[in-house]
Amino acid sequence: MNKLKPFSHHFVWLSCLFILGSGIINLPFAFADKLTFLGFLIAFLIAIPLTFAVIKLDFLRLPILLLALYLAADALVIFLKFIEYTLLGSRQNFWILLLFILPLIYFCFRKPPEIFNFSLICGLLCGLLLIFFFFATFKDFNFKNIYIYSLPNVKNLFYQTVPYIKTVTLPIVVLTLFAKQNNIGTAVTLSGIFSGAALLVISILNSVLLFGAEMAGELSYPYANAISTVTFGNLFSRLDGFSYFIYFVTAIIKITVCVEVVKRQIGGLTLREVISKR
Repeated sequence: MNKLKPFSHHFVWLSCLFILGSGIINLPFAFADKLTFLGFLIAFLIAIPLTFAVIKLDFLRLPILLLALYLAADALVIFLKFIEYTLLGSRQNFWILLLFILPLIYFCFRKPPEIFNFSLICGLLCGLLLIFFFFATFKDFNFKNIYIYSLPNVKNLFYQTVPYIKTVTLPIVVLTLFAKQNNIGTAVTLSGIFSGAALLVISILNSVLLFGAEMAGELSYPYANAISTVTFGNLFSRLDGFSYFIYFVTAIIKITVCVEVVKRQIGGLTLREVISKR
């Protein structure tokens, strides 16, 4: 019996938060151009066959364990650098970091059902905020920023795709193993992957359509800069605090899922070894 079957919908929202992960903080990358969105699509398409490979092939679990460790450390570093850059004052460092570290430690020791419940609530809120910010800046979009008027140069397209391998393709591989460990069905796994990719597309387009790919790539934190331009009439509205909730939650979930994959994988390997010896 699949004990986590009632959490299928929760997993979709967890996937959204996980895939947004650190990508919502620093995408698009430096040196981005009009091919950056196409590079994202290619990286996502690469992830789909890898998803089925992870579902079918057990020998991939060990390298994914190492990948999960790397992604957890990378997400932690990116988030802490972002917080230091945008929020921290000399006297507030400790308390702000504590507000992040304590929940992170808490969730790293919780069971999947608790993580799923947290993801359902926070995922819905983050999804609504992303859509709100998108339409709040819509009037300033320039859709010519994503037009491609000629066949893309293969070498340039490769350079635009590589950064998304790390931020899109590889995290999806880890997420798929997490789904497999928790007996999440293939259809639900794919629903979560596509939903998460759709929200990440919204965040990337928000920056690219507003600033252009080249300028967005030059900004340290493109999405945060896009949110800071939200206006109502002639008034600028500082809604950055709401976006910080998105960064906080997505970082927590990405790191927690990676840690859970490592814990379950190590435990699974140990159990199989014990059974084989018997």
